[in-house]
Amino acid sequence: MNVNIRQLEGFIQVARLGGFSHAANRLHLTQAGLSILIRKLEESLDMRLFERTTRSVVLTAAGREILPAVERILADVQSLETTARDIGAYHTARVTLALPPRLAATRLPRVLARFSIDYPHVAVTFRECIDEELISRVYTRDVDFGLTFDIESNDMLDCEVLGEDALVAVCAPDHPLARKRTLRWLDLVGHPIITLPTASAARTLIEQQFAAIGHQLRPVYEANTLVAMEFAKEGLGVAIVSATTPVHNPYTDLVQHVLRGPIVKRQLLAVTRRKSTLSEPARALIDLFATATSKNVKSAVAPRRARTDGRAP
Repeated sequence: MNVNIRQLEGFIQVARLGGFSHAANRLHLTQAGLSILIRKLEESLDMRLFERTTRSVVLTAAGREILPAVERILADVQSLETTARDIGAYHTARVTLALPPRLAATRLPRVLARFSIDYPHVAVTFRECIDEELISRVYTRDVDFGLTFDIESNDMLDCEVLGEDALVAVCAPDHPLARKRTLRWLDLVGHPIITLPTASAARTLIEQQFAAIGHQLRPVYEANTLVAMEFAKEGLGVAIVSATTPVHNPYTDLVQHVLRGPIVKRQLLAVTRRKSTLSEPARALIDLFATATSKNVKSAVAPRRARTDGRAP
């Protein structure tokens, strides 16, 4: 059976209006075009639906029997269209993303401030999670996209590079390393080191760099980024964190150096489910993250010192 919605609409209009002329006008068809629709429907159903005379068009017994079923089908189709529009409007008016807690704490507020100006009626929901949970949420389409570092695309995921993220060392202004114009990994040897937890991808990179210079990493503290920076502020050691974390904020008074020899960079990625289509607001939010990442990492290339009077330089 090869029946389409247009044929069913034609059948309903002819049945309700009692003729082809008015029904054709309602459907914006010629009478000949409408006659072809009805004939093909009758052929598909293998039954005659109308009795045609020179003065009238009336339903056959078979036509009267199937009329309620056709009306239900068209009502269901209209309901489906309405639901689809509502769902589309909902997703256009809402963006959901997953990202690591560090990005949520440091990058997201400024990005959302800009986004709310451009899209004041779009709500943003975010999930703070590490890579395994983040990727799972993208797989199941629980979120529109995820933001994370250095994972690979596969046949289920697409990864878009938004920018690069460098590893930096931060320390208190009176720390001996604060006075150096440039800071190399080897310069850290002999100083107390504060690092990220073992489970983080950045921690693995830090351990690899210490191994490359012939030293084993033995941190005095392991903590998330913001806690590590507060420890560094109190003179408890040098914190190795990401350049995506802004140093100059009301809670820190630190000097930051990009670690060199080599500079260790990672790619910040927007991760989406393959073949998924992002709404315009979701796309705009990703672009804002890309811009923010580019500006923040560029500003971290040169050593930075916070003013001791609490004002940003």
